[in-house]
Amino acid sequence: MIQTGGPGEPIGVLTHFTGAQHAWRETAALASPSGPVRAFVVGPAGSGKSTLLSQLQDLLTLRGVPSTQLDTTTDISTLPPTDVLLVDDLHLVDDERTQLLLARCATRDASIVVASRPWRHSSLATDIARHLERSAPPVVLGLVTLADVTAYLGHRGQSVEQACLDHLLTLTGGVGWLVSKALAIHESSAPCRDPQHQDLVRGLEARILHRLDTAEEPLRRWVELSCVGGAGDGFFSDDVSADDRIAEAYAEGLLLRNGSPVPVVRSAVRGALPAYRVLALGAAGPDADGVPGPDLVLRRALAAWHAGALDQASSLLDALLAEDPVPAGGADVAAAVWAARGLMATGSSVYSALPPDSPSALVRAAIAHVGAGFAEQLRPAPETTAEPGQPEPRRSAPCTLDIALQLLDEGLRASLLPTPPSFTVTRLVRASELYTSSHATDPLPELPAVIAASVALGAGELSTAQHVIDAAVAGGQGGRWARRRLLLWQAFVALQGERPSEARASLEEATALPTPVSARDELIRQTILVTLARRYQDLAALEAAWAQAHEGIRHIDVDLYTLLPLSALVSAAARVGDATTLSAHFAQGLALLERLGSPPLWSLHLRWAGVQQGILLDKPELLGPHAKALVVASTSLKVAEVMAHAGGIWVSVLSGNVEPDSVEEAAKALSTIGLAWDGARLAAHGAGRATDRRVSARLLTVARQLHPTAEEARRSEPASQTPKDAPSAAEGSLLSDRELDVALLVMQGKTYAEIGQTIFISPRTVEHHVSHIKRRLSVTSRSDLIAKLRVVIDPSRHQVGSEHR
Repeated sequence: MIQTGGPGEPIGVLTHFTGAQHAWRETAALASPSGPVRAFVVGPAGSGKSTLLSQLQDLLTLRGVPSTQLDTTTDISTLPPTDVLLVDDLHLVDDERTQLLLARCATRDASIVVASRPWRHSSLATDIARHLERSAPPVVLGLVTLADVTAYLGHRGQSVEQACLDHLLTLTGGVGWLVSKALAIHESSAPCRDPQHQDLVRGLEARILHRLDTAEEPLRRWVELSCVGGAGDGFFSDDVSADDRIAEAYAEGLLLRNGSPVPVVRSAVRGALPAYRVLALGAAGPDADGVPGPDLVLRRALAAWHAGALDQASSLLDALLAEDPVPAGGADVAAAVWAARGLMATGSSVYSALPPDSPSALVRAAIAHVGAGFAEQLRPAPETTAEPGQPEPRRSAPCTLDIALQLLDEGLRASLLPTPPSFTVTRLVRASELYTSSHATDPLPELPAVIAASVALGAGELSTAQHVIDAAVAGGQGGRWARRRLLLWQAFVALQGERPSEARASLEEATALPTPVSARDELIRQTILVTLARRYQDLAALEAAWAQAHEGIRHIDVDLYTLLPLSALVSAAARVGDATTLSAHFAQGLALLERLGSPPLWSLHLRWAGVQQGILLDKPELLGPHAKALVVASTSLKVAEVMAHAGGIWVSVLSGNVEPDSVEEAAKALSTIGLAWDGARLAAHGAGRATDRRVSARLLTVARQLHPTAEEARRSEPASQTPKDAPSAAEGSLLSDRELDVALLVMQGKTYAEIGQTIFISPRTVEHHVSHIKRRLSVTSRSDLIAKLRVVIDPSRHQVGSEHR
């Protein structure tokens, strides 16, 4: 590969062009040392750093100068200072070896040449660069020029038409690795048969996309945003500054130093991105005068929305909504932003000020109006018949998205009726499925899957709610912006189905997503955390979860689609004795329902929470209005009938009248409508107030069946859903499942009575289990028991249920 030909020919010219070609003089000078060989070589990926080091080593060998390429076997500390140590990709060397390299660089008579990318430098790498730059100017590789390429071709005896060279350098922006690839693809020494270089561009784009595919996601997203006109607008949300992102992309050879995309990189990205993503990211350029027009501002607001940057989207929309006319779709983005902030009523007011003018926009407006409790704002679909004397409008076949939104509108309106039609849930489920199939990612005040699951839960159809949410998560409904909300609702529905490990898995996945958490999503997240603490931990854990949650959720307005989380929080607040934090939210929810005509599919769970609040706070006067509302609704909906009957049984139990058959029947009926946790609590209350020990044992068994401990729930789940590191049924082969639950609570310092309340068994049964544990472990005292349990059990791998209140 090395040429050392006639006079004037650069030493070390390769048989292919690299970005290091123009640095041949520096390379030759390094290979002809009068003292130690020391240099720092810097340049982005593909600029020719590795080639330069390889050329240098060949020339050093030719001239009898010993050299060593750093690899994992190199002993840096014992290498003679006269040997030239060649270090490539300094940014990939670990800190320990970098420290040894720094020590060699600090020794002025030690030969070392280091090559590195310009980003990101550790403090050690910066010190290395400074030491070497004191010995010689750095060798900077970056953009190549027409003169560099022409000189290379001349020495190779080749020629390329000037117009082709100009075009290639424009396409590649002079980026070394792209110029090298372009010259390798382009035919030389012959008339160009493809002046537009279409095949060459396709070849370059394929290599660019491969490099992007192997880049880390944040970098890839930044390059995509840069290529479609959005990244400079400040809405990219992560912990790295825009300047750092630009520096990283430049170091990868994908952007120019000022952050502008290389032309062929831009065309590659735009050609590979799906059309909906290009639109969402704002692919249009500025107007002719250089000022972004309304359409571009809208696209940038959409891009900010998809990135989860609600503040940036809002600031763009503030100016956009003042335009006359407002670009189509502006109201949709604005309403969705307000809804995500937990202000559905403001989203509704956007549509009131900017009435929708298309069937799809009408449905989006309906979601906001109904969600805010303003059903009177609903408008019929636009007429498709022509005005007298006008030609009939052209009709087109409906697309998947059109049908999905039409079904959503029908189902949503039907859900508001006092006696909802039997097709209501089916319409909404179908709408969710078709919306997922449409791959639509447009902003919405609320997702079809969330609406469908909420109505299904209101109808007592827990399995349907689970199906619709699981399908939406699997199908990626709504795109990137919707994933966190769907995962959180998946966790919420899993909790209703007594599947805590599934709930935690979905919650963890939602929490790990990099986009910012909206106020709306935070409400659901905190609801899940509070519910997990209440159902599967103790009162102290619940109090801690509530203390962390209540400040963040108290400032969010209530809307129709957050009534289910609100219901769970109202009950949990009552459990910790907090009757005031959510009192305004509770009243706001009831007022919203009243404006909508108190539709039972939406109101029953909030009414049930009111009943539970009265029970937990021991304030019977709070029960009355909600119990009455359940009785009224029971004539039209089975769920209301079950709730009303169970509420009556509960009041009887609290007054000391425990009829075991009625209690068991009511508890199991609650479980059939998605309220197994409440059914277990009812059975446990009955057991606690029963005077007959056999009745108490019977009802405690019912409670355990309806609400297993977290450990029991895990055991009952399919193996594919069980964590790989989950403990065995009897840890250490010493304790049974039930003994393990008891032992964990003993380690927490609970009394026999408290243990019984937590896992729905009697204190006498707890005593029996503890005696058995003591015999198994040969325990002599309580302190000995605790010490041996700590050896046998890892508490961090187990959780048990909370008190039945």
